[in-house]
Amino acid sequence: MPVLLGTALAARGYAGLGDGHFNLGTFCIVLLGAVLAHFGANVLNDYFDFVKGVDTRPEHGSGVLTSGQMTPSQALSFGILLLGAAALCGLLLLRGNGSVVVPLAMGGVACAVLYPSLLKKYALGDLLIILAFGLGLTLGAYGVQTGGLTSRQWLFVALYSIPVCLLVDAILHANNLRDAADDRAADVRTLATLLGPQRGRALQALLLFGPLVFVLVGAATRLLPLWSLATLFSLPLLVRALRTGSVAGTAQTHLAFGLLYAISFLLRPVFL
Repeated sequence: MPVLLGTALAARGYAGLGDGHFNLGTFCIVLLGAVLAHFGANVLNDYFDFVKGVDTRPEHGSGVLTSGQMTPSQALSFGILLLGAAALCGLLLLRGNGSVVVPLAMGGVACAVLYPSLLKKYALGDLLIILAFGLGLTLGAYGVQTGGLTSRQWLFVALYSIPVCLLVDAILHANNLRDAADDRAADVRTLATLLGPQRGRALQALLLFGPLVFVLVGAATRLLPLWSLATLFSLPLLVRALRTGSVAGTAQTHLAFGLLYAISFLLRPVFL
């Protein structure tokens, strides 16, 4: 969703760009690279959780390591291979986009490796997921289409990315709320373990419904086109995700809202 959003903003010329910029090949490479990076980060997270004793039962993590479908060394090699493939996508985009690709790629790799190996015990997961899989991918997808980012563009694209940043963190927080007891037992700190059930659920409500508030305020202030109000159709999914606490349901909400939000920027802008 962040890749689609950043590309839509560039294609329509938002953030003071003027004429839109879109290259299909560039979009496909960025999307593939983002998927590979996401896969690689998840595999490394599984690996470190397993070797550190956080995941011990078959239902923990993806279940691949805890059920013996892969050995830890195989998982580590697989994770490195996936991140290497993502880096290859970055190399294909490097020409003319070095100022965008290099810092974002380095930051993404640092998040993928340092969080599960070192930083997980400091409750930094929510911040890192927002930076890497919300803000970073949106900025990157926009920047490689336009050949760079001015400070004004950086600011506005970051602002437009707030809804997807909140929703991608909602997926992580739903997972952490579910696993809070196991995380405490393994000395893993997350916002869910620090806040407790009641305040953790309140934070989840903010993460889920904050994007709709952002859209309503944005449409009223002409920051967002009126088409963005189509995201209100995702309200039943948001309510269900909060009520059930389902990780899969939260991810589906992120998908539905994200598609409607990104598409709203592709249509001819209409404001109040």
